[in-house]
Amino acid sequence: MYEGTEMLRAYKAVIRNNYVEWDNDIHEIINSDNPVSVYITIIDEPKPETNVERGKCMVSALNTLVKIKAFSDVDDPVEFIREMRQERELPGRQDAD
Repeated sequence: MYEGTEMLRAYKAVIRNNYVEWDNDIHEIINSDNPVSVYITIIDEPKPETNVERGKCMVSALNTLVKIKAFSDVDDPVEFIREMRQERELPGRQDAD
């Protein structure tokens, strides 16, 4: 499902009558003549109110990542996170791994 570790670009939009209406002008970024694969995240769902409910949501999200093998191509998780965060070594912390 996920082809690489590149960062995903995010754009604001509204789905209305089964059509995506973009909040800003992205015609230069997305050519409407060609199909574009997207992931849609619904952001106005009610948030869990208790720590237990939040924990259940986190477990569900992690289980989904396991099912789709989202990080199966990651050989070194520590290096992967460093690259994602663009971390640098901190003075006196070279042995933090």
